[in-house]
Parts: sequence; structure tokens; C-alpha cells
Amino acid sequence: MLGLAGWMLGVALPAEEERRTYDLPAGEAAVMLARLATASGCEVMFGAESVRGVGTQPVRGRYTAQEAAEQMLAGSPLTSVRDARTGALAIRRREPVAPESMGAIPPAKGGAAPVRLRREYRGPVMRDVEPLLVQQARHLVAEMRPGPGGAGAMRLPVVRGAPSGEHGLRPSAHAAKGLALLVRYLPDEAWPADFSRETARDQAQALLRFLLATHAPEQGGCEDGRPWRGQWQSAHWAALAGEASWLLWDDLGALPREQAALMVAEEAGRFVDAVPPVGRVRDSKGEENAWNSQILSLAALMFPRDARAARWQEAARRWMASSFARPADLARPGEVEGRPWRDWIAGANLHDDFTLENHSRVHPDYMACTYLLTSQAPMYAWAGRKLPEVAHLNVVAINTALKSLALPDGAWIYPNGQDWGLRRNLDWFEYHTALAVLYGDGQSAALQRACLATMRRMAARTPHGPIYLPEETKLPSDQAMALELPAHAYALMAERGEGPPPVPTERLMAGLAGRWVFPDGKFAVVRTPAAIATFAWGARVMGQVMPLGENQLLAPEMRSLVGHVEAAGVAREEPVVKEVRLAPATEGLGLAGILSRADGAVEQRFAFVVLPDGRAIYADRLHLLGANRPTRLDLGTLGVLNDRQWPSHRGRRLVTAEQGEWEFRADEASTAAPVEWNSRWCNLDGALGIVRLVATGAARYVPFPTGAAGRLEQRFHLNAVPAAGLASATTGSLLAEGAYVFLPGQSIEATRAAAARCRLERDPQIGSWRLVLGDGLVVRIDFATLVADWRRE
Repeated sequence: MLGLAGWMLGVALPAEEERRTYDLPAGEAAVMLARLATASGCEVMFGAESVRGVGTQPVRGRYTAQEAAEQMLAGSPLTSVRDARTGALAIRRREPVAPESMGAIPPAKGGAAPVRLRREYRGPVMRDVEPLLVQQARHLVAEMRPGPGGAGAMRLPVVRGAPSGEHGLRPSAHAAKGLALLVRYLPDEAWPADFSRETARDQAQALLRFLLATHAPEQGGCEDGRPWRGQWQSAHWAALAGEASWLLWDDLGALPREQAALMVAEEAGRFVDAVPPVGRVRDSKGEENAWNSQILSLAALMFPRDARAARWQEAARRWMASSFARPADLARPGEVEGRPWRDWIAGANLHDDFTLENHSRVHPDYMACTYLLTSQAPMYAWAGRKLPEVAHLNVVAINTALKSLALPDGAWIYPNGQDWGLRRNLDWFEYHTALAVLYGDGQSAALQRACLATMRRMAARTPHGPIYLPEETKLPSDQAMALELPAHAYALMAERGEGPPPVPTERLMAGLAGRWVFPDGKFAVVRTPAAIATFAWGARVMGQVMPLGENQLLAPEMRSLVGHVEAAGVAREEPVVKEVRLAPATEGLGLAGILSRADGAVEQRFAFVVLPDGRAIYADRLHLLGANRPTRLDLGTLGVLNDRQWPSHRGRRLVTAEQGEWEFRADEASTAAPVEWNSRWCNLDGALGIVRLVATGAARYVPFPTGAAGRLEQRFHLNAVPAAGLASATTGSLLAEGAYVFLPGQSIEATRAAAARCRLERDPQIGSWRLVLGDGLVVRIDFATLVADWRRE
């Protein structure tokens, strides 16, 4: 399918760029870009060599051709550039670096500064995490294999992508730094007899032999014959390898030292005069700017006598300041680091409400990437310096927003869905540690302890293996990060102490209770000490209601509550928000809106109400607007989390209804048949009661896994509408309606009793509903005027 000179040609793009619906899986860039050209009707041009070995992200939803290309290439070294005259898309490397120009860059001069290491603290948290670090390190060392770079060079296996790309290099870089941190920080008594400090030192050096030798082309590069220098993410890998080299400098020979100095100088030099990129919608550059600041900081701190050190340090501050700045910060008064704030900030990567978008959604994982700045604190301490003030910009405010999403085990609820894994407690351990230690946050200290407790239970599943199970990871670097991130948290605590006493769990959940509305992020959160509810109406439209506890009941299913609409000719249907109105309130939440479904063929009017006590109501009505009738409606959807070996629920879920009960086992998920029933009420796992006041169809539980990353997610539809009724629908007719009362934390008996009290009253003249809950509270929903509120009668 390749044309002349390896360029891919499609059909010319119309002058007015249109949106189309895409359903493209992840895959090799050359193949998927060809499919994009066909699906978009747009000319897509790329060089075969430039995309070789690059993987792409899935693209599902309605996008312009360039938006689809950006989604496809997110997280890769490629980007798309649209020709304003022809509409063609050219696929290029994000930061092309000519090898011949990089080869002219001299290594850092003056020798590395000595590491001023302090090991002044060793508290109970550190003692508890030490065996976990050793367990994960032992696993990684067992996975290492010989690699290029000369005698004794080792690497972690390449399981995906090109050997010289992210998935070939990043795991080894994380592992090298993690091992180096253990070598320098763990006390003698923390090392078991079968895994010594000397073993960790030898294996860290073996990884460095591979990483340092293959960065430049002089020794042949990686297994594919290519060096890994000058890539989109290579500054991050270089910073990891560079810190490991600095920590082990006295153990390295002359050649590895020279290679490390050259690597650090080259990668830092790419960003000295560059302007940090910015972007607030769909693809924030906050994470990228933060990791690029790492290599600049490292160069300045590691080689302070080099003539370029001052410029490296100034550039590090610019990239730090531009990582998590808001639009409001562009006019921030006063000075920092001796200059006005505006001199440091290139633009905004963060919304003014402190939410951040990446992967086309507000993404808590990328909000937490402030750790890429705070994790530099030990590195600055090694040089006897303080973390620059610009590194603290908005870190605490972002954490305040994130804590509104915190779960009892230290992880997050995801109001816009989650395309990574859910079980990342090892990652968040470092995030919470930094907020506790550097900012004295007692709530973060409590979340850190919660992560640690979960980590210990995870580790106990495989005492002689990795803490993550294979099915709980998504990226090849996950297992290596599971060592490096907690090891970095350990180093920070060794330098600065463990922070303030943690807030007791009961006070933590009570302190986080309340109502948050994020107008820029377009989602809302309502918490009580025992329950949490979210609703998002931006790029992703979905709602969630669940009890708060270690046993996380629900997964962030991408059509949660609003459900799935299938129609002929629509490959991957995406709800489009036409209007949303929020009721004025100081507690709880009331909102109503209109969604366009199935490329405009179906209108879905919906309402979501959360009462101050945690109960929630979702209701919707769907009408046919066009000739394209839906072929399937699965509405009122819940994503049920049912992981096979997760410590809190051990791979089984129980659904109870009027007709009986059904147990759904995770180890039978791929073979079990869906179960369907009609019932006014049901209860999930004795923890979430549901009253089905209105439902056009039956309830259906689908055990088969949805394919979500790093978790087993099953779909539970509260309103599965029969296909027979859809085939005869006419334009303007009602397709389906539903109304459900959610009772988080309610037992089976309490759910049955609540169902007997609840009733729905309709006003046919004005089309409004009154949901009478039986305890004096009445919820009013008017689909015509988009009113959703409640009052006591």
C-alpha cells in the first residue's frame, strides 16, 4: 500500500474539514495511518522509515481528520501537520534531531559533582516499604537478559515495539535508577541474604552499560541498529539513566562516565533554546514539559563546572514553570527566581479550575504528573541546592482537585474513564509521599499509607514474584516503574523525613466530603464519608455512583449510565453534548441535558441528581429523530470491576434481585453467558442498592470482559431494550425511558424496603416526573425545560 518513496496517499480533504466517526484499534503506525487515510478521505503522507516500529493509540469517536491523527499518535514520537491550502496531513517526528549535529555536542566538562547523600531518617513507612522494594527489584533482575553495549551489558526484554523505542528503552532506564536508589539508600539490615547490595549494584551497572552505549551510534545502537538519542521521550529515559549514573559514579569506569556525560549534555542541549509546547484541550503538554525539565536540572546539577550549566538551569526553570501553568498564570503578578512570572511561562497546559486534559479527557493520572517536578527534590539535595520555586507552581491546588477524586485505597475515581490500568497504587505512593513530605499535607500522608497497605497486600499474592500481576499492567515499563517510583519516594523520605502524621481514615473521608463542580473540566463530584458520585459532560459523557471502601465496586466504563447505542452504519458511537444545565445548589447536584446519539439519529434527554446523603437518581428518555433506527439500546450501564486476584474482592460479584441471585466469577468471565431478568430492584454485592422505577427493557449482566486495560470490567445494563421494538419505531417516537435510584452502601434488605417506598408520578401535560423517595424527599425532573432538582415535602 506504500506509494513513491514510502509515502502514503489518500483522497484529498475537502476545504471544509468534516467530522467523521472512527473505530480504529491500536497497531503499527504504517498500517493504521493507511486506515486513517481511507476512513477520513484525507491525504496522509509519511515516510516509511520515519514511522517504522512506532505503535499507535486506538481512535474511537467523532473527530476531524487531524484530531483523529492526534489521538492515534498520542504518546508516540510522531505528530501531524495539516497543510492549510490542500488539507493534506503530513506525519513527522515531533523533535527531529540530526545525528550529525548531535555528534558535535561535547560531553559535559569538569567531571560530575559529588553526590551529597543524606540518610538521616528511617521511619515506620520506610521500614514497611523496604521489603516491597527488594521483592520488585529481585523480580526485575531475574527478567534481565544480555543486550548490546559490550561485555556485561544487560537489558529488560523487548516485548513490544522497536528495540530503540520507548518500550525497548524505558523499562531498563526505570530499573537502572530504581536499583541505584536502593544501592545508595537502603541500610544494610534491609538487604536479604539472597539479594545483596552488591548484586543490585552489579545489575544496575549492567543496565547502564546497555543504556549508555546505545544512546549514540558509535557502538552500533540497539538490536535494530539504531541509537535511541533525540526521540520524543528520550530526555526522560536519559534523565533516569543519568541519575543512576550519578548515584553510581564512583563505580563506573572511564568510558561509561564519558558516555553518561555526553548523553546528559546532548539531551539537555535539545531544550535550552526551545520554547516549551502548550496545549489545554485534549492533549496537555504538562507531562512532557515536566520530564524535559528533568534532564536540564540533571545537567546543571551533575556538571556545575561546565560552561553551559547556567543556561541549563535557566532552561530547567522555564520548562518547570510551563508544565502546569493556567491561563490565569500568564498575568500572575510578582516575581519568582528574580524575574516576573511572565518571563518563565510559555503558555497554559492546565485549565483555570486546575484540571488537565490528556488522551482527550480530563485525566487524573496526568494531573498527578506533578510528581515529575517534585521528584527532582532529592536530585537538587544531592547537589546541596533547593528545588526551584517555579517547580511548585499549582502543585498544591492540583492536589486539592485530585483529592476530590481520591478513593480509600489511595487511587482515584475516573470521571472521564480510564485508558490505563486502575491498580496503580505503587505509582501513587510516590505522588502522595511528595505532597505529604514537601507540603506537610496530612490527608496526603493518609492516602500514602492507604497505598502502602494495598501494596503490601498485592505483594503477598506472589511473595517470590512481581507486585503487579501481568494482567494488571498495560505498558512494558509498568513493572520497572513499580520499583523506581516507590524507591524515589523512599529516597525523599530518607532526605526529608516521613512528613506529618496521617489524618485518621474516618477524618480523611469526612474531610473530603462535599460538592465540587469543575466548569473547565466539565464534570462534578459529590462525596459523603461513605459514597461518591461523579458526572462528566465534556469530551466524555458518563456518570458513576458507588460506595466508598477498599472493595472498589465499579469501573469507569466509558458509557456509564448514559449507555450504549448501536445503529447501522455507525462504527463507534460517541454521545455529543448539545446542552447541559446545572441546578443552583450549595450541596448535592442536579443537572439535566440533551445528548445527540448515533450521528444525530437519536436524541437522549437525561437527568442526574445526587442528594446530600449520597443517594443518586439517573433518568433518561430517548426519541428517534432520523431514519437511521438504532439496532440495540443498552442503557443505564454500570461497569462492574471483577478482577481475578484483587485482594479486596477475590474475583466474584453477587447480584441479587426479586427473582433470586447470581454469582459472576472472574475466572469464568470469558465463557459465562449473559443473564437477563426483570425486577423492580436489585443489589450488587450487598453494597449498592438499585431501584428500577422505570425501564423499557430488562436488566442484563454481561460477564464477558470489555477489553479495558489492566482490569476485568463487566457490563451491567439496567435497561436492555429489545431489538424487536426498535425495528418498528417511527420518526419522533419514544424509543426507551428509564429511571433508577442508586443507594450506595445499602444491604439487600434495605434495598428491598426502599423499593417498596419509592414511586414515580408523571405529569402528562408538561412531561415532568416526580420521584417520591418515601422519606419526604421528592426529586423533580422536567425533560422539556431541563430541570432536575429536589425538595422536601
